[in-house]
Amino acid sequence: MDSDGSGPHDKPLVAAPPKVSRALRSLAWAAGLGAVSGVVTVGIGSRIVMRVIALADSSTDGTFTDAEATVGEFSIEGSLSLFPLGIGAGILGGLLFLGVRRWLPVPTKWKGAAYGLLTLLTVGNLLFDPSNADFQIFEPVLLVVALFTALFFVNGLLLGWLMQRFHPEPAYEPRPRAARIAVGLLGAVCLLGGFAYVGGILGMVEDQGTCLRAAGGGNGCALPANP
Repeated sequence: MDSDGSGPHDKPLVAAPPKVSRALRSLAWAAGLGAVSGVVTVGIGSRIVMRVIALADSSTDGTFTDAEATVGEFSIEGSLSLFPLGIGAGILGGLLFLGVRRWLPVPTKWKGAAYGLLTLLTVGNLLFDPSNADFQIFEPVLLVVALFTALFFVNGLLLGWLMQRFHPEPAYEPRPRAARIAVGLLGAVCLLGGFAYVGGILGMVEDQGTCLRAAGGGNGCALPANP
């Protein structure tokens, strides 16, 4: 046995390669800052938006939403349930931003806004579903869409600022061909997503105040919570 207490066959600990350490550190920063942004926008921002919508259309008070919440009622349980959702969505969003920010074809200070637009035209189209009864209950539906649309940009701007402040982009090795391909793909995704976004809004405007195409799993359709 050696003087330091180690045996003759003990192997020294091997440090992780620098590239692996940097990658893990980047993932940790992205997940952590994404969670913060998610809590602010989903956990707090969405609750504020929902309250504004309820105040703007008080005729819907006492009705069920598609998620089986009662319009006009504030509950601590309902508010707290948004925080785990915000953390989970924020972590995924932070990791996605880490992966795409290099390829966003805008100056650094605008990458958060560009990311907000990208998520709006992809993930946002899952939210803005014309068949969701909630978009047929509340009027004017354009106000509802505008408020939730703003949340995507708030999330992008906040996440972009946090990442630039605490984990800024490194210097990249020039890869012009890869950059052209990535920008082309992102542009195509945004173009298709834009058509879907506009089409969805037009459908919601046409059906606002009705339940003609409601296909949600909740009650919705302005049914009273306590008939």
